[in-house]
Amino acid sequence: MKKYIAILKGINVGGHKKILMAELRDLLTKIEEIDKVKTYIQSGNIIFSASGDSEAKLAQLIQKKILDHYGFEVSTLVLSEENFAAIIKNNPYAEVDIKRLHCCFFKTEPILENRQKLETFDASPDVFMTAEDCVYICCATERYSKSNINNSVVEKLLKINCTTRNWKTCNKLLEMAASL
Repeated sequence: MKKYIAILKGINVGGHKKILMAELRDLLTKIEEIDKVKTYIQSGNIIFSASGDSEAKLAQLIQKKILDHYGFEVSTLVLSEENFAAIIKNNPYAEVDIKRLHCCFFKTEPILENRQKLETFDASPDVFMTAEDCVYICCATERYSKSNINNSVVEKLLKINCTTRNWKTCNKLLEMAASL
């Protein structure tokens, strides 16, 4: 069994797309391919094990189960523990205060033209670095909500679905996957 981390986009925000994590854990254990389901905080972070399926297939299974049960779609990104660990390891801002760091994960690979648009975007005083499957964001302050580079900006420039987590959450998800 391989370990995975699933990140749901836009649930439990402002009373919309409300999903209780205990209920979600129970729901996902009903997916035959998924085992040992754990969740972390209310923003839709899931750690689980599975065998034999691709990350994209697992994301589809989770999305379908949520749609069937709740009646709404939730963009779902699934990464293997190894892929998630590589993202954590490759953080170019590892020496910066963790409260200023965020990672915006790509649901699909952006086209080169859109990636170039993002890479030339001036987010001053915030800084960011684009990687193959994410954007590392280093805010000038601890206020991501006031940042010039955020999930909405990244999605608009790349024209793909993304979801962002703060660095504390990223580290906790990897820690939970390691102990699964």
